[in-house]
Amino acid sequence: SSIIAISSASRSHRAAFSRGTVFWARAVIMAMMCVCLLGAMHAQAMRIEKSESQGSDDGAVLIDRWKGEDARVWLERQLAQEPDNPKWRFLLSQALFYLGRYADALAAVDALIEDVPHPQFHGFRGFIAQTIASTETLTLIESEHFRIFVDTDRDAALVPYIQDVLEQSYQRLGKHFGLFPKEKILVEVFPTTGTFYPASSLSARDIEVSGAIGICKFNKIMLLSPRNLARGYRWTDAISHEYLHYLIVHLSANEAPIWLHEGIAKYFEDAWRLPESSWLSRRTESLLAHALANDSFVGFKNMEPSLVKLDTTYQVQLGYAEAASVIDFIIHSMGSKGLARILQDLSEAHGDGATGAISRVMGYEFEQFEKEWRQFLQSKQLQEHQGVRLPRFTLKEGDQIPAEDLRAEIESTTARMHTRLGDRLRQRGRDRAAAREYNRALDKDPYSPYLLNKLASALMTQQRWSSALQYLERARMLAPDYVTTYTNLGRLHVALQAYEKARAALWEAVQINPFDPLIHQYLAESYRQLGMDDQAQQEQQLFERLQGSR
Repeated sequence: SSIIAISSASRSHRAAFSRGTVFWARAVIMAMMCVCLLGAMHAQAMRIEKSESQGSDDGAVLIDRWKGEDARVWLERQLAQEPDNPKWRFLLSQALFYLGRYADALAAVDALIEDVPHPQFHGFRGFIAQTIASTETLTLIESEHFRIFVDTDRDAALVPYIQDVLEQSYQRLGKHFGLFPKEKILVEVFPTTGTFYPASSLSARDIEVSGAIGICKFNKIMLLSPRNLARGYRWTDAISHEYLHYLIVHLSANEAPIWLHEGIAKYFEDAWRLPESSWLSRRTESLLAHALANDSFVGFKNMEPSLVKLDTTYQVQLGYAEAASVIDFIIHSMGSKGLARILQDLSEAHGDGATGAISRVMGYEFEQFEKEWRQFLQSKQLQEHQGVRLPRFTLKEGDQIPAEDLRAEIESTTARMHTRLGDRLRQRGRDRAAAREYNRALDKDPYSPYLLNKLASALMTQQRWSSALQYLERARMLAPDYVTTYTNLGRLHVALQAYEKARAALWEAVQINPFDPLIHQYLAESYRQLGMDDQAQQEQQLFERLQGSR
């Protein structure tokens, strides 16, 4: 599943943020963005020395808690009394930025620079201008509770679905956490890595190693379009994951540490579509079982300042597994109300962070909490499953899908040899012989979803539907986010006239990579046969649009 970054961190952890983008607060631009490296100029621009701060810091505190409108009102009231105060003027430009009013933020900091040409202000101005440039092709789509900016040309395949995913997240997660924000939440979907990197501060390394394809900071959600990855990613869960970070910031007054943030977001990221969390996947269970057996946990302290910055994909995945398992333990011990009480305690700013909040809510010291959590994991009798693989997030080069790397898809050298032979046979129309070669490859690498789909596709060409279905179901079990499996399942069920099953499989494909025209072709047919004419027309139009752009 996707690994998503969160850019908020508790003020109690800010001392650890010696590098990275820094957040302006209490008239001192304090470090809060735990995954960001926007560069030295931007970092410098967002620091104001404490010696320059005078008077109350309510405006900075409000910005720190992502209460941009309240901060704007407070700061404008201060400026009515002290119109030339550079502290209030700078904070106002930041409050406007947090409201998504980029042009107003730019105008405010420009006016400030005219009077006080400080290099720090120039740096912040550069970041605002860069954000404006990164979002200039985006069009506003407004739903009841969200302001969604998306490139409706390049990312047309997202447009029919993104509002529903966010609104379902709003309702279902609101019931879980008792928070239904009144302000409309800003969401930006970036069409290219070139626009995403400067706006989010994430890098190609963060995406391909850590899977950080979304981030929540600056009081908004930012997401890289799944069109940029070779096989897409579960973008629907990703955007819901980021919305969870937004809720956590507001529920905890931005005091939650990274491990608590990521644990909650990971545990509940699929709650918008499922009645119960599926956080304990085969991969997650295997990672936790291995860590228990070898005493090789990442550890809460090592998750700071960001899981995304851990060295390897394995460490990142294990960190998310650990964090989610802690949430599972809290809910098992205290119920969902216990989790809400921890966030409420954090919002009261007792000064001892999550360790103190957990101690007060759970009734024992944090060291005991860690022991109880490990015993809880031991009691689950977790197992390492065969064939579990770490996720791969391969970026496209431009709009080109990278050539298939059989070494990445298939572990066995002999299996790769049989696969190449099978591909050549299929090109000659010899599907039966090709299926035999794919079977031989599977004997050597029985856990490859790539091979399972190769074999299923060859069998479907021969109309051997039941045999193909067997292999596709195995592929789905082994790799639930492998998009090709769902496309093939949709094709198979359409052929068998099982249109509701086809619709369900193809909806899974849409959640991962909606830019494949075949998905929408099969969906259009399924909806037509199910008597859902409006949906059929929508999918047909999307199919024709995507097909025409190729």
